[in-house]
Amino acid sequence: MKQVARVLSTYSADLFGICSVLYELGGLVVMHDASGCNSTYNTHDEPRWYDIESMIYISGLIENDVILGNDEKLISDVIEAASETQPKFIAISAALIPLFMSTDMKGIARIIEKRTGIPTFGFTTNAMDTYVLGGNMVYREFLGRFCPNLESIPTSPEENSLSVNLLGVTPLDFSIVGNVEALRDYFKEHGIEINCCMTMGCTVEEMANAHKADVNIVCSSLAIDGARVLQDKYGTPAVLGIPMGKSASFDLEQLIRKSAVDGKSRILGSTEELYSIPSLEHAKSSYTLRDRARGGIWIVSEVLNAAGIRYTLEHDLGLDEVHILCPTQVDARALRDGDVMVRDEADIENVLKGADCVIADPIYRRILTRDENGNLPHFINMPHEAYSGRMYRSHIPIFTGVDFTEWLAGKIDAADEHIDINDIMKTNKPYKKFI
Repeated sequence: MKQVARVLSTYSADLFGICSVLYELGGLVVMHDASGCNSTYNTHDEPRWYDIESMIYISGLIENDVILGNDEKLISDVIEAASETQPKFIAISAALIPLFMSTDMKGIARIIEKRTGIPTFGFTTNAMDTYVLGGNMVYREFLGRFCPNLESIPTSPEENSLSVNLLGVTPLDFSIVGNVEALRDYFKEHGIEINCCMTMGCTVEEMANAHKADVNIVCSSLAIDGARVLQDKYGTPAVLGIPMGKSASFDLEQLIRKSAVDGKSRILGSTEELYSIPSLEHAKSSYTLRDRARGGIWIVSEVLNAAGIRYTLEHDLGLDEVHILCPTQVDARALRDGDVMVRDEADIENVLKGADCVIADPIYRRILTRDENGNLPHFINMPHEAYSGRMYRSHIPIFTGVDFTEWLAGKIDAADEHIDINDIMKTNKPYKKFI
């Protein structure tokens, strides 16, 4: 019962991470589960649903097909839908029930591809892991399939301008409140060309030209495996980090330019110079309750976002004793001694007990405990689309760019702010696809 979420929410599931990454790419994406999960995704995890058409489907799994192992029903339905929609690719992922039945998603994908001739991907998801693992599955398989090997790429004159690929850009981490636009503006202002923004405002064809970039910028831990694939194929180095605040905005540019010259990968906030991208296996490193720090400031978020907030607190505001609680399963080598990586509600409550300040999605306020004087930690609302969905979307700040320093400084010094759940119509802001 320890894993039960009593008052907290859960992060967007792995198969929703797959849907989010693939949403704009023109493919047929099928979640293999009972009817209803599709509305869960588009209602809570996909703000683009209201303005951009996408072929996201649910298989409508029924009890008889589960008991009898009727995989042919799924196969024939997908083939029929593909014949009508003519997608660029097909992707199928599994929820918990197919997992229990040991459904061979990759085998089903091979059958569908053989019958249709359309590139098909099968993802062995479980709807229990977070969106970060699902996103990495997509980047690993998709870039591995559609990005040509280096020897098959015709030579072309080298360009003098520095260009980058942005990996891991989805509404789950950046929402639709202006952070993606601010991210694009940042690179434009620093004279760095964006070759491809994966995957908000890009196409499959642009992703296939990922080799043209000098450096890959990993903006979320859901894309680490994508950076590994591109490094293995083309030797392209990666820089892990987000330009959040004044110091990070300046230092990230320096890391990008260094990596473009020497081919080494780097992590914002670390002095490491890496010859290879951190593996997802590193997520099994031991950041346990036993070794956690006590007191201080705690940030709860996806690890690269949390690392960006910490960078601003330490380098711009001069604060210390800043720690990260990572609940999304992948640490990206951005954690350090005193940080923890836990998911269970009881463990999270234990970690945050005694904190002086907590920066997290508003839902985490529910789990805070009072100290011996009856005081709660100072709480700074940092809504996360992958956690609370549209509930607090209008309160998500523009955290990319130099202005984040001023925003965060104001929140550190201000009294606690209690925010209400947004009205549904207010949160369904139109999303405009980048051209």
